[in-house]
Amino acid sequence: MSASSPQPPFFRPVEPREIPDDDHPPLDMPAWMGPPWHVAPVIVALDREVGRSPDTVVSLELVRVYREGVVLRLGVRVAETGRLARQRIWGYLDRAHGRGQLDDRFDPTGLRWGVRFADGRTITTQDDSPWARGDVTDAQVEGPVLEGLGRPQGHADSWAREFWVWPTPPVPTFEVGVEWPARGIPETVTALDAAALRNAAARAHPLWP
Repeated sequence: MSASSPQPPFFRPVEPREIPDDDHPPLDMPAWMGPPWHVAPVIVALDREVGRSPDTVVSLELVRVYREGVVLRLGVRVAETGRLARQRIWGYLDRAHGRGQLDDRFDPTGLRWGVRFADGRTITTQDDSPWARGDVTDAQVEGPVLEGLGRPQGHADSWAREFWVWPTPPVPTFEVGVEWPARGIPETVTALDAAALRNAAARAHPLWP
C-alpha cells in the first residue's frame, strides 16, 4: 500500500501589511458624559431597598465611585413567575427605564426615579438629558446629570442597569426618590450617606501614570 501524498496547506499565505501608527490624541470626554477612562473606581456595596410593593422591589445594589461622579446600579425584582409577564416588564424597562424622552409612549404610571443633593439640586429620569438638548460637546453642562450606561441586564426575576450621576453628591447625605404607580410603588424617598461616597472617591486612582 503506497503512502498517501501530502495534502496542500489549508490556508493560503497572507502577505504582511503595514499598520499605521495611532497618533490620535486620547479622547478627552467631558465629566458629565460618563465615568473617566483608565481610572479604577472604589466599589461601595449598598444593597438598599428604595421602593417596594407587594410584587416589586426596587433597590440600589452598589456604587462605583470616582472623583468626578458615581455609577449607581439600580435593580428591580418582581414576583411574576410567568416568562411572558417578566418579558413585558423587562421590555418596558429596557426601552424607557423611567426616562420619558427616550420613548414617546412613555407610560405616565411607569417607573420614575432620581437623586436629590444636600444643596437641593435634583435630577430625575423625567428631566431631559444633555444629549436631548443638542449640547453634547459642551463641557460646561450644568449638573447634576443622570445618564444610563451600557446595556440593561435581565435574568429570571431581576433586571438591573447602571447609571452615571454627575457630580459626586455633596455631603452629608443625598436622597433617592422612586415612584412606580403601575407596580403599586408610591413616591418613596430614601436618604443615603454621601460622606461615605466622598471618602471612597479620594481612593479612586488612575490605572496607569
